[in-house]
Amino acid sequence: MNASRNTPPPPDMGGLTGDWAKLQELRRDKTPTGREPKPDQHEAKESEQPTGRRQSRPGRTRGGRKPPPAAADAIPTTVRFDPEESSQIDRFVLELRDDAGRRALDKAEVVRELIRMGMEHEPTRKALLRRLR
Repeated sequence: MNASRNTPPPPDMGGLTGDWAKLQELRRDKTPTGREPKPDQHEAKESEQPTGRRQSRPGRTRGGRKPPPAAADAIPTTVRFDPEESSQIDRFVLELRDDAGRRALDKAEVVRELIRMGMEHEPTRKALLRRLR
């Protein structure tokens, strides 16, 4: 007996004809960085404006005020913690994630929002100043 007789035939891939060519064409249309080119403000058409649909606000899907910058546009900042404090911070971030009902939350996002809170919320700013003095 040959095992190849009992294997099912390969799936019909007939509906995918031309997909490889479409993918290659899409890749050629992108900029060298791999991103879609940004349209110039003057080139934006009125037809591209949303019509009656509610537009989502930036960053609301992630829970923050705005999404983090793309890696190419970001200015890296390093915060160093000792191993014990790092473990405590990891647990705190996990608690925040659970309390916020989020699937993912990283330390960088928490630090960004804390700094923004300090800039916008005077009691937070004063509390921070007390800790830093």
